[in-house]
Amino acid sequence: MFSHSLIGLLALCSLRASASVTVRKTNKGPTGYEVDFKYTNKTANRVLIGGGLQAFTDQFHTTMESRAWYDPHDYHPGDFYVSYGQPDDGYKWPYEMTSDGKGLWTYTTPLPSGIYSYAYLVNCDFAPNCSIDTGQLVIDPDLPPFQNVQGDQVASSFQVPFDERFQGTDDINANFDYALPAPRKYRGTVKSVNYTSPGSIHPAPDVHDFGLYLPAEYGKVEGKKYPLLYLSHGAYGNGNDWENIGRMSSIMDNLIAEGHIEPTVVVMPSFYNLDDSLPRFIMGNRSNNVPLPTSVHIRENYQKYLFPWVEQNLDNVCDESSCRAFAGLSWGGRLTYEMYVNATDYFDYFGMFSPATDNPYVDNATLAANPALAKKGVFIAYGLYDSVFDSGRDLQAALNALNIKFLSRVTPFGGHYWNTWQDELWWFGVKALWKPFPYTAQTGR
Repeated sequence: MFSHSLIGLLALCSLRASASVTVRKTNKGPTGYEVDFKYTNKTANRVLIGGGLQAFTDQFHTTMESRAWYDPHDYHPGDFYVSYGQPDDGYKWPYEMTSDGKGLWTYTTPLPSGIYSYAYLVNCDFAPNCSIDTGQLVIDPDLPPFQNVQGDQVASSFQVPFDERFQGTDDINANFDYALPAPRKYRGTVKSVNYTSPGSIHPAPDVHDFGLYLPAEYGKVEGKKYPLLYLSHGAYGNGNDWENIGRMSSIMDNLIAEGHIEPTVVVMPSFYNLDDSLPRFIMGNRSNNVPLPTSVHIRENYQKYLFPWVEQNLDNVCDESSCRAFAGLSWGGRLTYEMYVNATDYFDYFGMFSPATDNPYVDNATLAANPALAKKGVFIAYGLYDSVFDSGRDLQAALNALNIKFLSRVTPFGGHYWNTWQDELWWFGVKALWKPFPYTAQTGR
């Protein structure tokens, strides 16, 4: 059983509150697990559970434009969640907590395997208008998110295990136990690191930040150099996302524990606020409509400041392209493509997860000018219901036209959301990362 007791001050508010989230193994349907939310706030008139607690759909009622809205209590094996669409008439979402009349708010729901993010929406009538700015979005005080400074993240998260008896199906494997904690001896560490980046406007002038994962054995083997993966977030996110919402540390721990990859260092940079050419973006306030920095701008900044800082300050990481990789989701997938085309010699491996790319793609002239493009380890993945499905297909078609070998994955339950990107990081590690290339039909078999 996974349990957290949560007692503290109401985040960013002056009201005293306490809360708890408990995941219970029930040994009964519909999923084999239930999650109990308890939140104490004696002045609240209404409390909703916001964040990533989604309704479910299934493969028979889902297209790129439509989906079903199944309450978690109506879960059937093979159901999954996507993050788009409007609720059916009468469907109440976000989910509403029940008051005992004395200030205790509760909600219990079954949930299948996966990671779920959440926050409490207090006295909120329309979720998009309720934010940290308004004081109505409350982050769990004793299960705080992984973040560099307060406001970098807007939700906490928890994990529900898989139970084959109630969730197993021959149609879709939605077992996310690879993101549960690995055996203790394989558990690495994650921390936030500030680095010198002239012009940066967050978290401080001329200082930028990244998340850093170090494998369990890092620094314990004298003279050993570790391969290095740069892992990028997407639009309207930051470098904390992969750990806070994606549980990348557990995924990496399990990839290492099961022998799929060698112990690897991961740097998770933030591509917003690199300079003042665009307005400041902070997830916890209402600046989330700021323009996206271009992938070219991000690449040039990283090449100028981030990559040299990492080389100079992380003593035990490799300094050869053969043991460096870049991967990312959505806009970070677009950035990965930018690295592939214009930082080709710095990395040997590229993981493009739900890449938000568009034309023009590489062509015969590009390949003639940069023949190394055909000698890299490339992995392209997207969800079956992903908003960038066509972009992924177009990118694959461009590489196929040039006979550039790559590996691919279509996540069968995948929309443009974190369950898809967790799946893609896992399979990138299992099948592609640090494997010999050019890839062949036998790679990953």
